Amino acid sequence: MGVSINGDNITITNATIDIINGNNPESGVVYIVITPEGGVGVLPFMAQGDPGQPTLFPVIELEQVPHGDPLPTPNPEKTLLDPGGPGQPAKYALKFYLNAGADGQPGVFNISGAADLSATPGAGHDKFVLEYRHSDGKWVPSAQRISTYYASGTINATAYGNTNPRQLSSISVPAMPWNWRPIVFAATTVTGTDGDSPTRVDLIARLGNADSGDVLGYGRGVIGANTIGVQTVIIPNFAANQAVPGSYGRVASGAAADIYLRAEQVNPTTSSWSTPASPDTSFGVLVLPVS
Repeated sequence: MGVSINGDNITITNATIDIINGNNPESGVVYIVITPEGGVGVLPFMAQGDPGQPTLFPVIELEQVPHGDPLPTPNPEKTLLDPGGPGQPAKYALKFYLNAGADGQPGVFNISGAADLSATPGAGHDKFVLEYRHSDGKWVPSAQRISTYYASGTINATAYGNTNPRQLSSISVPAMPWNWRPIVFAATTVTGTDGDSPTRVDLIARLGNADSGDVLGYGRGVIGANTIGVQTVIIPNFAANQAVPGSYGRVASGAAADIYLRAEQVNPTTSSWSTPASPDTSFGVLVLPVS
């Protein structure tokens, strides 16, 4: 049998060619049997086709099965979506089954056991908050710094005379869990004396000692009889040339404090004067938290 190639053509000589299923319209396959003279042979006579398209999985799902339950079979589950065709890929949906993990042990955590906590609050304290301390990067339980106000109870009038000085009232403030500064407010109406020796009665608030404590507030009095009833009013103020902010006029954490209100006649005279009872004389202290 001779086989020769001439350009795009193949020439076979000295052979018998049988086309199997060539006349069978129901067959999907036709092939050629070439028998050379004096022998038997088969030559697949077909052209190289295009590569087939890869299968596509446009839907992929994961379904969790409770821990310990058997998984379905088959796994994954395959469902045909589109069989494809010439030049078209087949498409399938996949569903994978996976067991859930076993439950872990319940977690237990207390803030008081944290490594970045500096300390715990003292016994008997509550409503603490955490404050960040930059120096060592720790959180420190600290009492909430909330202002409060204390007012004097009944204030009695002082008699018209020359007794000097006179304590009009005092306020006791219990210990606070932080440093604080008293901010005082007070007012009274002094009835004084005119003439050659007029009076001038000032109001002064002091911390801790009525005679020598840190000055927390001062109100300059009216000179003379004050017949029109001008009030002497204390505004929060500290003695001159004191370190404020600083230790002056400050109450330390954990310490109670007494604040005194006094009327002091400052003119060089022994003339008489008087002060009224509450509410014409009033006295209050604002507790102001400080660092």
